[in-house]
Amino acid sequence: MKQIHSINSITIPFPAEEIWMILTDITSYSLWWPSNVKIKVLNITEDFIGSQVEVRPYGGIPFFCEFSECVTNAKLVMQYSGIYSGLGVWTLTETNGQTKLDYEINLEINNLFIHLLSYVVPVDTIHHNLMNEVLLGLENRLKNFVK
Repeated sequence: MKQIHSINSITIPFPAEEIWMILTDITSYSLWWPSNVKIKVLNITEDFIGSQVEVRPYGGIPFFCEFSECVTNAKLVMQYSGIYSGLGVWTLTETNGQTKLDYEINLEINNLFIHLLSYVVPVDTIHHNLMNEVLLGLENRLKNFVK
């Protein structure tokens, strides 16, 4: 099956701890994700491992993300399932009160329609552009949330 690989990065003038609070508050994702991406929380666990969200981009076919690894203030790993399978990894690297935030995906397209569409439409570029919007939304959420 066709693969999607993308890395998005942003340096945010906030410490990793403050960014981590936003990343792990999945009930507030709709406040900083683009409005055309619907996020539905399916499960929240006490230790965050196993927490699940449904993501429905642009009214399209939903997929699922389950948080599978957490290293506080440093790394958050999500396992994708549904139309995609693979990993999404948030990595936070703090230096002098600023944090470089990276989001990397390595996904396989499982849905036949999306697989065929990916030969005509640059699915990896679309995902990359969407995640740039997500990162900017996260930065704006921090500016409005943390005073």
